[in-house]
Amino acid sequence: MALSTDLPLITLLPRAWIGFGKAPWRCVGLAALTLICAIGPAVVAQDLRAISRPGVARLGDIAVLISLGLPVFPLLGLLRLADQLLPAPLEPRPPQRLKTLLSQALVLVAIELFLLLAGLGLIQCLSWAVGQVSTTLAGLIVILGALIVGAGLFTQVLSLPLLVHHRCRALQAMNRSRRLVQHNSLKMLAVFGLLLGINALGLMGATLGLLLSLPFSALVLMACCRPQAPWRRDSRRNIFPT
Repeated sequence: MALSTDLPLITLLPRAWIGFGKAPWRCVGLAALTLICAIGPAVVAQDLRAISRPGVARLGDIAVLISLGLPVFPLLGLLRLADQLLPAPLEPRPPQRLKTLLSQALVLVAIELFLLLAGLGLIQCLSWAVGQVSTTLAGLIVILGALIVGAGLFTQVLSLPLLVHHRCRALQAMNRSRRLVQHNSLKMLAVFGLLLGINALGLMGATLGLLLSLPFSALVLMACCRPQAPWRRDSRRNIFPT
């Protein structure tokens, strides 16, 4: 991906709406499956932790870990569907095997989780060491470290969609996401704010709105993987699905 490519910010919403109109029930079904995989084990874990027996409490901890990793699989399916519903890219792409996609996605999640935990651990160690001398400096280190970790996470917001779209490896997707976000930082801030607003609205009505906001968010993210000149032919079509 060239550094000169720009995100078509104006066309993201029309293209996402067109894509959602092609297969709304499939999108809603995958969103429901993602929510079930995320919420179901978490509810079971809460019930298991309420039991006083030590062995049962450990099962609750295992259920928590399952609730963190299990939604990755239906989420990948939702991103793949969103990639298929959007207009086909101009550049040819290699064929994609589901086994390879799953393995690279798990590697990507593991790498980003490791970097996050390592960053938080480093901040904690530095703040503890500096706190022996000055609590003010320790607080500044915590704030500065949190900003650095947050900025690093923000540059990886497109890593999973890019992995799905470009059929690349985990490290390649992370590098492409960093380059694309850094080159379009203000636009990505606008997209991030848009997604937060959409999913905040989705939380209303006993979170049933997430069945619509999650597929729409996936379509917006996958549209970000298709930099193009604004208002090309596929974006000038009627934005209302038929």
